[in-house]
Amino acid sequence: MTKLEFTIGKACSKVTAYLHSYVCENSHESHPALIVLPGGGYRYTSAREADPVALRYFAHAVNTFILDYPTDKDIIVEKPLETVKQLVEHLIENRKEYGIDAERMAVIGFSAGAHLAASYGTVYKGEHLKAMILGYPVISSREFGHQGSFQVLCRSEEEKAYYSLEDRVDEDTLPSFIFHTSDDGNVNVRNSLIFADALARHNVPFEMHIFPHGVHGLSVATKETGNRNEEFQSWVDLSIKWLFRQLEFEE
Repeated sequence: MTKLEFTIGKACSKVTAYLHSYVCENSHESHPALIVLPGGGYRYTSAREADPVALRYFAHAVNTFILDYPTDKDIIVEKPLETVKQLVEHLIENRKEYGIDAERMAVIGFSAGAHLAASYGTVYKGEHLKAMILGYPVISSREFGHQGSFQVLCRSEEEKAYYSLEDRVDEDTLPSFIFHTSDDGNVNVRNSLIFADALARHNVPFEMHIFPHGVHGLSVATKETGNRNEEFQSWVDLSIKWLFRQLEFEE
């Protein structure tokens, strides 16, 4: 394993990469690539949704790139969505250096990070990506929305409407894997439901798992991430199987 750190975008956002091969002159390896977007209400990026997630996918032959996208006051410098776009383009341009298959790239996000992932999958139609995985996502700025996230991200009511993603779905939206808990007390499960409904109305493939119990921000739901939930843990293996089907990839 090679661990790299570099920065991207106007806000010099840190990217932490876990690679199976790096600038190996005689190697022709190429692995799927997964961009990891932690949650944090656009106020910060949560450590429990960074390395613990990236390393689970890395263990299945996926090169992972954790993006500490702009949050809080850095959003004035650059919108997080623009940072994601630049990272995607950077990975495409440097695919040989990172040992990634540019035809097998995806994104995973949690909470506000899932809102960011879904923004890329709708606003930019997931350009260069094949799939997105959304964990307890913030989606709507309306009745059931997580208002705190939109207050940090947006500067106007028009912007809030722009980033209310149930209205951005069309037939070109990325295929999605969605997971949530029905009693999430922070981000209402109806965010996932209305997004899934929009996907269904536009015939976009998706898989969704709503678990009966679990607090917000469970990540991989192990002791390491602060709240063990064995039932919820199953989303990881389910998502890997789903992702590999989308990417037409076998370990």
